[in-house]
Amino acid sequence: MKVIRRLLFYVILLAGAGLLFLGARTFVFPPPDVQEDAADSRIVDETIVQREPLRVTVGATGLVQPARQLPLVFELPGTVSDIMFSEGDSVRAGDIIATLDTAELETALQTALLALQSQQITYDALTAPPRPEDIAVAQAAVDGARAALNAAYSTGTTTQQIDIASLQTELARNRLWQAQLQRDISASGTFGVDLSSLVPEGVDISQDIIDQANAALAGVLPQTGFGGTSATAGLNQAEFGVQIAESQANATANRAPNIGSVAQAQAALRTAQASLDRLLNGPNDIDIQMAVLGIQQAQVGVEQAQAALNRARIVAPFDGVIAQINLTEGEPPPSDLLSNPPVLLVDSTRLLIDVSVDETDIVDLQVGQPVELRFDALPDQTISGQVTRVNPVPLVVGSLVTYPVRVTLESTDAGVRLGMTATATVVVDELEDVLVLPNRFIRIDRATQDAFVTIEDANGAFQEVPITLGLRNETTSQIAEGLEEGDRVVLLPRGTFDPIANQTGQQPR
Repeated sequence: MKVIRRLLFYVILLAGAGLLFLGARTFVFPPPDVQEDAADSRIVDETIVQREPLRVTVGATGLVQPARQLPLVFELPGTVSDIMFSEGDSVRAGDIIATLDTAELETALQTALLALQSQQITYDALTAPPRPEDIAVAQAAVDGARAALNAAYSTGTTTQQIDIASLQTELARNRLWQAQLQRDISASGTFGVDLSSLVPEGVDISQDIIDQANAALAGVLPQTGFGGTSATAGLNQAEFGVQIAESQANATANRAPNIGSVAQAQAALRTAQASLDRLLNGPNDIDIQMAVLGIQQAQVGVEQAQAALNRARIVAPFDGVIAQINLTEGEPPPSDLLSNPPVLLVDSTRLLIDVSVDETDIVDLQVGQPVELRFDALPDQTISGQVTRVNPVPLVVGSLVTYPVRVTLESTDAGVRLGMTATATVVVDELEDVLVLPNRFIRIDRATQDAFVTIEDANGAFQEVPITLGLRNETTSQIAEGLEEGDRVVLLPRGTFDPIANQTGQQPR
């Protein structure tokens, strides 16, 4: 009996062990709706593959700066006399911002302008057609010059002057004759000369008349003579008088006109005739060239005077805003022009931002790419810009290598000011209507660099499939191959999904 009970116990024990074994080898699946609820509870996130635009961008930050910033200085020493603007004022190109004392320079400019005006008047008068009254005046000048020349020629010896010189010679000879006669009388003591011996043959003169003449002559001449020495001296003086009179007569007869007076009169006549010819025929090429040259020289003088005046002024070279003015009226400008310029002018019409781009992103940047700019001070606005310069030389700080990139802002009324902080987003590539997927759903194999995603098939099973990526940005990637529009991609907790088990058809417990 005990043996039978023991056998029955062993049979029951073996039967229980068999039931336990069969229970361990068999998995009873819950109904389908229970399975779906269990799977959904393991999904961390999910998305549907769809078509959207995709932009690839590079971001960086920088400060707003003016496109142009220029220190302005005086080019001449002196004392500041006037300051026309203040810091923060807007100026236009050509506005005078400040000046030195320019009284002397302005006088020199006015003098140069008058000289130019005079040269212009001369040229206009030269090239203008002659007026009848001008021709009449020029003809009168010619006539007057010709008369002056004739008068110069007439300054030589005339017939009257020759006759006078001859008469003076005869008088000198008469004085010599008288001196000789007195010498003879002095030698004889009486006047014994009979005039009848002097009467030419053929002339009938009565003896009474001759006697009266002899008596009269005897009354004129003394009957007692001079001493010998006095008579000789008077005779010598008379002889010298005759020689002098004859020399003067010869000089008068041979005297020519004054050469200097004639030459001067001839020159005046030529000048007057040339003026008349110029009026009648117009100026020649040389005269016109000389007049033009005079105008050009006067213009150079004006330009030099104006340049000297400009060097004593600070003039705005472009439209902008005065950032600094370091001047005081009545005092000289500052001497330290580099750190303390008299005037600092900035171009506020064109703004730019210099940013630093990492070496891994610089290969995607090039001049002309569009840029979106967002400002901390303007959170609700986006300003457009453009890449205008990519520096080929990097900036190395320790192990960090970056490249300076310049972004120029487009014109805007958004209130952007110098010094504001901006974040620049450069659009390096852009696609339209492509399959996209958020980067967090993509797994990259570190060993092979292959990309995978987990999808849920039509039976509700999870499956990891390889994909081919296209463009990528910070958040999204283009799916070139491996997925279709509408596919459901899920993200499961790490360790809850075994791709190898899924390939053999086993389900996780």
